[in-house]
Amino acid sequence: MKGGGVEMKACASLMVFWLLAYPVAAVEPRPSPAVGVSANAPQATLTIEGPTWRLSSLRGLDPSALRGAIRPVTARFKAGSVSGFAGCNHFFGTYTLDRDRVVIGPLAGSLMACPQASMVVENAVHAALVGTFRYLLADQGLTLLSAAEPILTFAAEPAPTLEGVTWKITGFNNGRHAVVSPLLGSTLSVSFKEGFVEGFAGCNTYRASYTTADDAIAIGPAATTRKACAGTGLMQQEREFLSALLSATTWTVAGDLLDMHRADGERVLTAAGRLD
Repeated sequence: MKGGGVEMKACASLMVFWLLAYPVAAVEPRPSPAVGVSANAPQATLTIEGPTWRLSSLRGLDPSALRGAIRPVTARFKAGSVSGFAGCNHFFGTYTLDRDRVVIGPLAGSLMACPQASMVVENAVHAALVGTFRYLLADQGLTLLSAAEPILTFAAEPAPTLEGVTWKITGFNNGRHAVVSPLLGSTLSVSFKEGFVEGFAGCNTYRASYTTADDAIAIGPAATTRKACAGTGLMQQEREFLSALLSATTWTVAGDLLDMHRADGERVLTAAGRLD
């Protein structure tokens, strides 16, 4: 799974779990089409559930701070589960709806240390997002209010799409419960179009059929060219990457970042996209 001008490598890899139980506390819509979204997607009747909401303002937070996050802060409400990106880490939790009221939390997620600018945003989001709100939907925007005061305002992102983008792999599952970067000097890619996925696996090109239904995906089997590359590293990487790709069962796109997982929830690959 775009974000502000801070290098991801500045983040440490410390993973712990946290529980949030903060009172409410932030908000102003500013839609921003990005790689991996369809600008011409038809607009359905707007509801709080379904769209990915991008935070555009939060009470008490300098708007420039949002631009300094690693990537945009998002939230998505679906079937009683809320999930998103808080500025440094992903979060997930529960919500309930009652007419124009939404009760959010508790929330949980991973905690990774990020640069100070991103942590300022994340701490503000954590403090603001848990609680009981009245919500308003208007002009492709969502506002969460405490009493009559806006706390957080979001803009609906266009529906994400896999197609029309060349995705460069930034990490893949090596089959040993680890997501690893491509070998130095090698490139792995995927591109989806008209029911087929194709790309470069580090040594050979490949092609496979795929089908999607919402965020579910089924891929394979794959056909490849038969080039033999020098050394065992590239060929082993190719086998591991293609195995990971074919095991994917779900996908999400946030900004220009593709994140795919298999049925047991384990991540199979991450990729950064550019428009074709």
